[in-house]
Amino acid sequence: MEDRTAEDKTASLTILRTAGLVEPDFFQAVADVVRRYNLTVYLSTTQNIRLLEVRENDRDAIMKELAARGARFKGQVKFPLAKTCVSRPHCKLGKFDTFALAHRIDAHFHGWEKIKPKIKIAISGCTAACSGPMTTDIGIVGTPVGLDIYVGGKLGANPKVGRRIVRRADEDRVIAVIEELVTYHYSQPGKKLRMFKLINNEDFPYPEPV
Repeated sequence: MEDRTAEDKTASLTILRTAGLVEPDFFQAVADVVRRYNLTVYLSTTQNIRLLEVRENDRDAIMKELAARGARFKGQVKFPLAKTCVSRPHCKLGKFDTFALAHRIDAHFHGWEKIKPKIKIAISGCTAACSGPMTTDIGIVGTPVGLDIYVGGKLGANPKVGRRIVRRADEDRVIAVIEELVTYHYSQPGKKLRMFKLINNEDFPYPEPV
């Protein structure tokens, strides 16, 4: 069997979007690229845009065109973007503006280098937890009296509910706790660590649920 040429080889290209938000002009730019290069669009469970069937010879041109419209791509941004529900004012159950917090986290950790793979963050505007904050590494949940923070949750074949480590926090406290947790995660030996593997360490900064 003959090897496939570079022209034949295809892969995916993931465009990162803070809080899953896409402006109309950017949506149009993506649509133009998809039509021109005959691609397939997949909206990922992490609220990003994944372009499928990108030919290797087209990849650089596609990235250059979309980067000029403000696109960031997987691999360029190390700090994870938070998976986010819509919350206030778009959902009557929402207790705070989840989009604003997601953008604040993104801005605060922009260019952050000291982070290992596999950390995930989720934000939910209420305890319905639609974005899965209790089953991810770091979760923020809105309540009538502030923000609760969970750590150590996971999905997969053996799902786990995270440990609530902070109650009634404001956004400044949330940023500080995230920074503390990712710094601790980075300090631990090994690669691709999930937070649930660390929460029972003797030196874990939040040893008890609250």
